[in-house]
Amino acid sequence: MFNMADECPRLVLRSRRARALMAMPFAISIPREPPISILIARELFNDLKLRVLTTVGDVVTNNVASHWRNPDLSIVDLNTRRGEQVQQRFINDTVYRVRNERGTLSDEAFNTVKRAYGTVLMGGRATIIVDGEEDLLAIPAVLEAPGNTGVLYGLYTGYLVLIPVVNEYKLLMLKLLTLLDQDECETLRNSHSINNNGWENSKPVRED
Repeated sequence: MFNMADECPRLVLRSRRARALMAMPFAISIPREPPISILIARELFNDLKLRVLTTVGDVVTNNVASHWRNPDLSIVDLNTRRGEQVQQRFINDTVYRVRNERGTLSDEAFNTVKRAYGTVLMGGRATIIVDGEEDLLAIPAVLEAPGNTGVLYGLYTGYLVLIPVVNEYKLLMLKLLTLLDQDECETLRNSHSINNNGWENSKPVRED
């Protein structure tokens, strides 16, 4: 089991402006309720020839599992925005756990997402269970993703958002990191950089 060190650096979401920007729909935003939103996302995912499906959030993960297929990587905290506990319809065979407090993004969250994608690249499926809140993990879910990945998450405003992982959206996620306070240089050093072939994939990690 993966344990987070208490001294791990973290980013903190403080300003109202930053929160407002984080809540804005971008990329491919689908203003529909499930199951229609999920079916639209599935069609777009296939049209874009994406292969790896990542979901962030309990409700989105359940809806995708019910109306489409099991995600390759799911990131959940087993709670909804209203604080209600969620019974997940499935948990992948490989489970990672990480602590990430509400309104923060820990350095260890990046490392855990990277390790989980390593499992996916080896042909497995992974679930990250967050002790705290998983919302901001959509950022490392995009930054650490291999090519041909689609990241799905929901906004409280009612949008389902699909992000095809391409360089432009990775750069946007890096810009979103600048809205967070403290330790951003440390996190940016640990994230991937662009090369001539696009973004470097996470290397597979063998679990003991």
